[in-house]
Amino acid sequence: MPIIMDDGRFDFFDPGKSRAARLRGGEAPKAIASGPMSVSALVARIKGALAEALPKRITVVGEISNFTLHSSGHMYFRLKDPGATIDATMFRSDNRRLKFTPADGMEVVANGQVDVYEVRGQLQINVQHMTPCGQGAMELAFRQLCEKLRAEGLFSPEAKKPIPRFPRAIGLVTSPTGAAIRDIRRTLHRRWPAARVLLVAAMVQGAEAPQSVARALNLLDANAKTYEIDTIIVARGGGSLEDLWAFNTEEVARAIFAAAVPVISGVGHEVDVTIADMVADVRAATPTAAAELAVPNEAEIRRHLATLAGRMAHRAAERTAAAAAALAGIGRSATFRDPTATVRTQAQRIDELSHRLRASAQDQLAEARSRLHAPTNQLAAQHPARLAQQAYTALQHLHHRMAWSLGRRSKRSGDRLVDLRGRLAARSPVHQLVLAWQKIDAASRQLEAMSYRAVLHRGFSVTRRAGGQILRSTRQTKDGDRIRTELADGKITSIVGNTAPKAAPNRKQPPQAAPGLFE
Repeated sequence: MPIIMDDGRFDFFDPGKSRAARLRGGEAPKAIASGPMSVSALVARIKGALAEALPKRITVVGEISNFTLHSSGHMYFRLKDPGATIDATMFRSDNRRLKFTPADGMEVVANGQVDVYEVRGQLQINVQHMTPCGQGAMELAFRQLCEKLRAEGLFSPEAKKPIPRFPRAIGLVTSPTGAAIRDIRRTLHRRWPAARVLLVAAMVQGAEAPQSVARALNLLDANAKTYEIDTIIVARGGGSLEDLWAFNTEEVARAIFAAAVPVISGVGHEVDVTIADMVADVRAATPTAAAELAVPNEAEIRRHLATLAGRMAHRAAERTAAAAAALAGIGRSATFRDPTATVRTQAQRIDELSHRLRASAQDQLAEARSRLHAPTNQLAAQHPARLAQQAYTALQHLHHRMAWSLGRRSKRSGDRLVDLRGRLAARSPVHQLVLAWQKIDAASRQLEAMSYRAVLHRGFSVTRRAGGQILRSTRQTKDGDRIRTELADGKITSIVGNTAPKAAPNRKQPPQAAPGLFE
C-alpha cells in the first residue's frame, strides 16, 4: 500500500529495513540473539521496529470497507486498494471532530500512526484525521445531512408555517456587531415601524456558533407569547462555506423545525443555500430580503388604503344619489299622495278573500262529509256488537255443521266398529275353536254313520282270522282255524269245523260293500 510521507513523497514500508540501517547507508541490521522469546516480546520488537522504521505520522489514501461504529463511539474499518488491505481504527476523541459520516466504499485520505494491536498481533493504523478524497468534508457532510433531514420530513412543504402579514413583534437571531443587523433594522423601520424588534445576540461563526444560534431560537420561541413575537428572522451576512457552516448543522436545523413561531432564514448572499434555508418556513436571499418578507411596506399599505377610501367615497356617493332618486319617485307616487287609498283597496281585498275563504271552507267541509260517509258505513260494519252478532251467527252455523259432521262420522265409525268386531270375533281363537269343534262333531257323526259298527247294531257281525283279516268266504278257512267274530256288544272266538263249501246260487248276488266300510 503506498504511504504518503510528510514531505509529499511516496514510499513503501519494508520490514527488512529500519531507520538505523538507512542512516548507516543501507547496512543490514544486526542479527537478533538466538534463543526462544515470548510472543509478547516478539510483538513488542515488531512494534518497536515499526516505530523506528516509519515516521510518527503518515497519510494513507484508501477505500473504506467493513465500517463499524461501536457503541463506545470508536470507529473500526479497513482501508484497501486493489493490491492490499490494512485495518484501521479511529477513537471517539478523534472522530467527533469529523464533519461527515464515513461509509463503506468511500475513498478517504486518512492521517495517523501505524501501530500493532498486541492482543491479536494485528497491524493497524490509528487514524487521527480523515477527509473524503475528491471532495471536501464540508460538502460531503452537507449532502449527508440533507439526505437525513429530507428523509425525516424537515424539508416537507406541508410542515411550512405561513408568515403573518402584520406582525406585532419580530425576533431576530444574528450577530449584534455584523452588517446584517444594521440592514435588517433599517429595512424594518423603513417598511413597518409599528413592529417591535427583539434581538437575541448569537455567534454566527466558529465552533460554538451552532449551539449559540439554537439557544437564541429556543429562547425567542419560548417567550413568543409573552412578547407577542409573530415572526423570527435568522440572518447572517455573506461568506465562504466555512463561514456559513453554523447554519448547515443538524442542531440549528432541528431548532428551526421545532419552533412554533414561523422562521425566515436570510443567510449569506443569493447564491448561498444552507440547510437552515431549507428547513425554515420562508427562505430569503439576503438578510435585507428577509426583513422585507417579514413585514409589509407601509407606503404600499397607505396607498392601498387611500385607493380603498376613494372607492368607498365614490360608492357611497353613487348609493346616496340612487337613494335620493328613489325617494323622489316615491314622493311622486299615488300612494304617497293618498295613503288611505291603499288601505281601502286592501280592506276590500280582505273582504273578498274572507268570503272566498268561507265558501271554500264550506265546500271542503261538504266534500269531507261525503268522503266520510263511506268510512262511517265501514265503521258501522266494524262495530263490536255487529261483529259479535256476525261471529255468533257464523258460530251457530259452524256448530250445526260440526254436529251433523260428528253424527255422520259417529255412525260411520259405529258401522265400522261393528264390522271390525265381527271380523275380530271371526278371527278370535275361541271362535275358531268352536268352529273346529263343530266341524269335528259333524265329521264324527258322519264317520259314525258310515262306520261298520252301525251295521253291527242292526244285527250283522264281522269275522276275522287270527291275523285280523276279514273273512268273506268259507273257502278262506279250513278246519281247525281260529277265527274271531265281532258283534255289536262284544267278540266271540271259535275254531272252524265242517267247512264244506256250498254251491253258488243261480240268482244274481247283491253288490258287496267296500272292504273298509265296516272297519
